[in-house]
Amino acid sequence: MKRFVKYLPLALLCLACDNSVVSRAEYDALLSEKQQLEGLNDSLQFELSSLKIYVERLEEENNELVEELKHTPCNPR
Repeated sequence: MKRFVKYLPLALLCLACDNSVVSRAEYDALLSEKQQLEGLNDSLQFELSSLKIYVERLEEENNELVEELKHTPCNPR
């Protein structure tokens, strides 16, 4: 009896939920869209990784230029 009482709220919650059946066409369309979004996500992750590498390179070049500028003699006029 304790087990039944323990799972009663879960059973009531499931009964209260809308149990509409999704048509096969809707399911297939959503599955196709999910796959497209996963492919787009993979592509964007690769692009993000490339951009991070590019930003690191630019920061290194910027630091080198700052150091070079610090050691460049000033020519007062």
